[in-house]
Amino acid sequence: MGLFQRIKDDVRAGIATLRLGTVHAAGRALEETELLRMRLELRKFDQQLSDLYKDIGERAIDMKERGETAERVVYDAEIVRLVKEVEVIKESRKKLEAEMKEIRNEQ
Repeated sequence: MGLFQRIKDDVRAGIATLRLGTVHAAGRALEETELLRMRLELRKFDQQLSDLYKDIGERAIDMKERGETAERVVYDAEIVRLVKEVEVIKESRKKLEAEMKEIRNEQ
């Protein structure tokens, strides 16, 4: 095998390595972009939960200040509805965290 042939083979091997590295880097960038999107979604869930907790608390305090019994406050239709929303958002958040963990484990 001549010098020219070895150089040619080395260049081909280098190009193949470069292509593989590029594919790996692009895949990694896509994973990081997806994780960023998911983190933003988690923040939205956290903000929604915070808003719901605030609404529940304000409603409960308002009812208590009007003289409602604790039992009446607990079974208030609006509070029950808000608590159900909290449960739905928490479940969605939990699923999203599991997806994020799965993506991180693939790396």
